Amino acid sequence: MKKSRLTLKIFSLIVLCDVVDTIAQLLMKKGLLSSSSFLVWAGVLIFALNFFIWIVILYKVDLSIAMPAGSVSYILVPLAAMLFLHEHVGLVRWIGICCIVCGIYFVSQSKRPAEKAL
Repeated sequence: MKKSRLTLKIFSLIVLCDVVDTIAQLLMKKGLLSSSSFLVWAGVLIFALNFFIWIVILYKVDLSIAMPAGSVSYILVPLAAMLFLHEHVGLVRWIGICCIVCGIYFVSQSKRPAEKAL
């Protein structure tokens, strides 16, 4: 099956998937810290929503494109943990996050072999 290119609609779904993943992570962590099973279960249900969004993304675009673009959650989760959970993110972690950003950029600049020939 021929996959479509990374359109604005698909990119929006990937961003939504990353945001939903971040929310699920925060809810589960907050629930575990406060012994709130409601927040933990809310996080699990939101992860289920995230799974179905991801299935749609994989149906529409190549995994080699979707996975790096979906890695934005590796940036969003530490930022959200700082803002909402008051966690400390040290210099080494920020350097790692910068490496992830660079990797996402490089992957986004790559083209499929068929596109290069055109």
